[in-house]
Amino acid sequence: MRHPLLYSVILALLSLSALPVFASSISKSVLPNGLTVIVKPEESSGIVAVEVFIKAGAAEERESNAGIGNLVARTLLASTRNRRAETVAAVIDAVGGNFQTEWHPDYTEIKVITTKAGFDSTTSILGDILNNAKFEQKWVDRAREEILTEIVTQGDDVFQTSYEQVRMKLYQDNPYHRPTRGYVRSLRSITVEDLQRFYQQYYVPNNIVVCVVGDVTPERVLERMKIAFAGTSSRTLPRLRPIPAEELKESKSELLERPIDAAYFLFGFLAPSVTSEDYPAMRVTAAALGSGKGSRMFRNLRETKGLAYELGTIYPTMKNQSHVLAYLVTDPYRRVLPGFSIEMMLEEVKQATLDEVSKLQKELLTPQELERAKQYTIGTYALQHQRLRDRAFHLGWLETIGLGCEYDLTYASKIEAVTAQDVQRVAKKYLNNYVMTIVLPETFEKDSLVSKE
Repeated sequence: MRHPLLYSVILALLSLSALPVFASSISKSVLPNGLTVIVKPEESSGIVAVEVFIKAGAAEERESNAGIGNLVARTLLASTRNRRAETVAAVIDAVGGNFQTEWHPDYTEIKVITTKAGFDSTTSILGDILNNAKFEQKWVDRAREEILTEIVTQGDDVFQTSYEQVRMKLYQDNPYHRPTRGYVRSLRSITVEDLQRFYQQYYVPNNIVVCVVGDVTPERVLERMKIAFAGTSSRTLPRLRPIPAEELKESKSELLERPIDAAYFLFGFLAPSVTSEDYPAMRVTAAALGSGKGSRMFRNLRETKGLAYELGTIYPTMKNQSHVLAYLVTDPYRRVLPGFSIEMMLEEVKQATLDEVSKLQKELLTPQELERAKQYTIGTYALQHQRLRDRAFHLGWLETIGLGCEYDLTYASKIEAVTAQDVQRVAKKYLNNYVMTIVLPETFEKDSLVSKE
């Protein structure tokens, strides 16, 4: 068994050795048209990672057009006003063929890996895509059907569909409550003209962050970005309504049945956004509760009580109000102790999980628990920087969500500064009322679980 202190030391050394490497030569510039360009040279690799972030996520959509941002992202690489689809594909292949687009709730991402020699061609095609994308009906229809198919097939993923149910009940007036891919009805109603309008509104230089990491100089990157966006100017962005912070005034429960063998318990709590002063403390709190084998949920619920074979916490790093999800997957027909009924066993799982949350509010973490949670958090963050693309992503992403790329260099120190009192404070502040979704096999007889708060 890995010694917890040794594990902490390893993670600490890893984090302290990894993060400062990224700090030495980061430059940030804003062009006259509002385009933000971040560059971090890493010589001799011969490889360049380019990450482009367009500030077009769930907040830029409405209920009536939910999914439009994803549909734009899926058809973005199809063709432009200057290049037919075949030509775009040929150019992408020529520079390495590693172009991808992905929509996220806070932004839309274009990620590219190319060579030092192919960098100029890469920026040329990127500029054309970002300034002159053309949404042809056949490509839009193909992307739309792909997304609709994914919505149907996602229904087979019990965890993801249950997680979506939790989010829909956690948020009322926050765009995060919508399904990630949008609604079937809204996707079917979106037209080519709608896509073009959305693109013209949000794919503008002053709404875009470009981050380049690799074997390239800042001077070359800036020169190529000026060429790629020549003739473009900043534009007034649509005014968005403020997203209010929500409050869960009482706990909510839901019991679902599916043709499965396992039982799923999901507990959702509203939590601070990444821009909140409480974020570092909540990040450590989530780690102490359910991240890694040294967490309280793993030690107490799995190893000691044997209540679940899979468990953990998820704390998405979101620009707006986020949430913490604590989850367990267990065998509903297993009797933990002689004489336990299935109903008693499930009630035990539910109550034991809530007890661990309650303990965070009532008891300070021990010095060992606090140190493990902090080093786990720092080490995990460091490991997310291993690849060139990862380093480009984090710098550009942090700039996009409003923290600034400099935050990447101070993350470890912010986590290190968290105290046991901070953990207890945020646990009391945020981990109170919850949304609980329990998913049971269809053969299981419903009991009073959802009414026992």
